[in-house]
Amino acid sequence: MPHDVDSLLTMLRDMIEDSFTLPLGSDKCVLDKDKAMGLLDEIANNLPEELRKATSIVGQRGEMMAKAKNEAESIVKTAEERARRLISEEEILSTARKKAQELENQTKNKTRELRIATNEYVEDLLKRTEEAINTALNEVRKSRMEFRNTAKR
Repeated sequence: MPHDVDSLLTMLRDMIEDSFTLPLGSDKCVLDKDKAMGLLDEIANNLPEELRKATSIVGQRGEMMAKAKNEAESIVKTAEERARRLISEEEILSTARKKAQELENQTKNKTRELRIATNEYVEDLLKRTEEAINTALNEVRKSRMEFRNTAKR
């Protein structure tokens, strides 16, 4: 049954807390090595999934940017086509160009806002993913050191 990194770390922590304590050393315990190593392996196997999720989000950001660009190009193209169909009188043509420019500016502003929001979202998600991975790695290192210290005695 697959588990996420947090639940695996909780299981490892519980295993350590529930382990047999050595006499005259309340900070030393006996663990089932195979179970502990199995949990560590499963944690290691689950970490890349978090990274794949972050990569997917970054990929989605690119798709969102491409979609916004296509939408902007479509709006500009539509505005240009409308302007070409207008009667060639100078006043009407001038008005059409102004409207096309306004649409283009609005599109650029919307694209810029979308890019900023997307970048902030991805940055926050990557930061949280990095923190989760670091926390998990620190817990694994701590458990490994405790296990190593226990094994030396």
